[in-house]
Amino acid sequence: MKAKIAFIALAMAAAAPAWAAEDPIGDLSKVTGLSERKVQMILGNRTAFAEYPYTYDRALEKFVEAVGDTNYQRLMNGESVALRDKAGNEYIVQLRQADEENAL
Repeated sequence: MKAKIAFIALAMAAAAPAWAAEDPIGDLSKVTGLSERKVQMILGNRTAFAEYPYTYDRALEKFVEAVGDTNYQRLMNGESVALRDKAGNEYIVQLRQADEENAL
């Protein structure tokens, strides 16, 4: 019986990173290697960030390179996307309209 419970606990722990998250900005930060602030700048109102004129293009290029062009387009269209970080953890990410408009 203990082995069965241990197996179930192990299976749940292994599947945990694949659950849909409440914090898509944080998950995208982990996947892309960008700070949460830069991810918010890319997905939201760019002009609210003082560093926008200097870093937006580089941050966008790194973001698209990390998630892929197709996945970037799907994210911006509000579709859910499965992404993996460098450690192999899988994240299911979907942006709500409020996340895109008010990423701050």
